[in-house]
Amino acid sequence: MVKSVDVLVVGAGNAGLSAAATAAKMGLSTLLVERHNLPGGSASSFRRGRFEFEPSLHEMANFGPPENPGDSRELFEWLGLNVKMLPVEHAFRTIVTGPDGYDVTMPIGVENFIGKLAQEVPGSAPSVAAFFQLAADVGRAFGYLAQGPPDPMVLMEQHSNFMKVSNQPVGVVLDELKMPQKAQNILLTYWPYMGTPRSQFAFIMYALITALYVSKGAYIPTDRSHELSLAMDQSIRDNGGEVWYNTEISRLLVKDGVCHGAVTKDGTEIQAKAVIANFFPSRAFGGMVDGAEVPASEVKRANARRIGMSAFCVWMGVSKSPEELGIKDYSVFLADSPDSEVLFEGMHTLDDNNFSIMNCLNIDNPGASPEGTSLLWSTQLFAPGVWDNVRPQDYKALKNRLAQKVIKQYEDATGVIISDCIEEISVGTPLTFARYLNHPQGSIYGYHTANWDSMLPRIMAKDMEQPVKGLYFAGGHGMRTLGYSSTYVNGKQSAQMAAAYLKEG
Repeated sequence: MVKSVDVLVVGAGNAGLSAAATAAKMGLSTLLVERHNLPGGSASSFRRGRFEFEPSLHEMANFGPPENPGDSRELFEWLGLNVKMLPVEHAFRTIVTGPDGYDVTMPIGVENFIGKLAQEVPGSAPSVAAFFQLAADVGRAFGYLAQGPPDPMVLMEQHSNFMKVSNQPVGVVLDELKMPQKAQNILLTYWPYMGTPRSQFAFIMYALITALYVSKGAYIPTDRSHELSLAMDQSIRDNGGEVWYNTEISRLLVKDGVCHGAVTKDGTEIQAKAVIANFFPSRAFGGMVDGAEVPASEVKRANARRIGMSAFCVWMGVSKSPEELGIKDYSVFLADSPDSEVLFEGMHTLDDNNFSIMNCLNIDNPGASPEGTSLLWSTQLFAPGVWDNVRPQDYKALKNRLAQKVIKQYEDATGVIISDCIEEISVGTPLTFARYLNHPQGSIYGYHTANWDSMLPRIMAKDMEQPVKGLYFAGGHGMRTLGYSSTYVNGKQSAQMAAAYLKEG
């Protein structure tokens, strides 16, 4: 059997779904293939007893309210997605125990955020305001870069602040702004979500995502991220595209530096003018492309990059309401040190990882679970390789021990006792994510976003000649790097590049 289409999208994760939906919306004949029987990858849901859990979406940034829409809202509206998104009331609560600890709840809104931080750290307002001003400059510069190959003179004359900080890590810039250390620690609360320390995290990337998050707030779907994935699937079909589930690609067809389709495991050949792969480039060039067609540049790139963080999650269905438990916060960041470098080092160990996030979905989505109950889940990040030496016979006991540890950390820090009313519990490790997502080391973020391989270098590289013509990659390893909103936009941009390639013939 031979199938012919304009665009073949392989993998129905967030980026693959948005790529296929965009291509179909643009009028291209589009086929999305997915090895699983459901769309979304980790953007899905699962049930235990009477509870439906959210596997991965803590909250979506860069969505925004109707009067101040972000990229994701604009994309969803353009695609005609029928989803109900709910705003998250606060930015976050952060509790650091031990010496120099604090307990702070930060609000949404730039002015509110600056004012609250000034209360907690007197004298910090000027430096925090300067941070958000720099972030606004960064946003304008990225808007210019998105228009096409940049003019160096325009960058130097109109975006000089961007040029000054474009290759600096966030820690260096915050020090240059003379921001007090405690204010830096609170401002950097969100960085552990990315698994990159302040000494490596690109300032322009951190500033942009933080400013978008604080100015537009965060949102969550009413019916878990599975609602988003199903809506994307429907958009593809509504615009004439096809979706094949339970279909795995075994080979990408590349000849003379041009990708012209793929072959499924059952031998079906799919001829395509452009292919968008929603998986790691290293996987494609490490076994799915004939060795003679693998560009040397891609081998070097794969060897230079590091796999990003994976996650350890504990999902809990609790037989008491948030009011009965005394829970008032949607998300609480928990750590035993305010030093981000210390927390990052802890992610490279099994027993000294003392950073976690606890979410209670019912705070901003009251109907998320049956009346009188609560949905909670804790998340930790682990560096690649940390779980490699766990023996199979020790795996279950280790999962249980680490789950008990994060529950106790939350109870000790907040005084909220949940361990005596957990009705359902499920634990996911990096091995779980590796099995379900088919990602190396169970990575949930693509590649490690070091300063040399973050948003700006990837955006600048997009205008370089494609190593394999007609082959595009979308996902956390794409231009916009990690996160739900970023991967949706990555998918859209990949489809737009494929469409431009087809237009050029």
